[in-house]
Amino acid sequence: MPSKITLGLILSAAGMTISLAAPLIHIALVSSGVESVLALEAAPGLPLHLLLSVVGVPIALSGLFLFRRGVREELSAERLISLDREAVIQSLEERGVIKEEGLNIIEERPQTFETESLRRGVKVRSAGLSLICPKCGFETPLGESKCRNCGEKFAKSSDPLRACPICGGDLANAQRMGEDVYVCGICFSELEIDQQTARRIFV
Repeated sequence: MPSKITLGLILSAAGMTISLAAPLIHIALVSSGVESVLALEAAPGLPLHLLLSVVGVPIALSGLFLFRRGVREELSAERLISLDREAVIQSLEERGVIKEEGLNIIEERPQTFETESLRRGVKVRSAGLSLICPKCGFETPLGESKCRNCGEKFAKSSDPLRACPICGGDLANAQRMGEDVYVCGICFSELEIDQQTARRIFV
């Protein structure tokens, strides 16, 4: 049985193909002077090519949702439950994501993870250890600047207010999971953002 990630990609591709192919084929046939079966009305005032385009959208969206859910489930085993900063650093060291010199860098910028995030109204509920490439979906260890599979660079937010405290990604792309609860779209860290801060981020 295919994984949720694979099935999500297949559904997304199928939905996009249906949405785009139907009107393009119809236009090509009409331009060639050939009678298009896609011009037939599936319902009064609703031609078949338009119906297929509409049907493809929820299929594509369902695939994207399934893909994101599959990625989250695969990363759940690697996600830290403890909010303790020392536990985060120790886990990163054990997995080889950072070395001793990397620890020194973290010690020099303690506000990045704790003080600064709390001051901004952003609290880390569980920190991710990997970066998921938005282009190919490949998993890359936290701390890398680009995807190890396709070379896509991981964008960092230039605005400290909107930067994820774990990976530095733009929180404007985070997904809301519940009241004041959001998930970073790059490292999939679970964050708690108060409403005042959220209004400033999601403008």
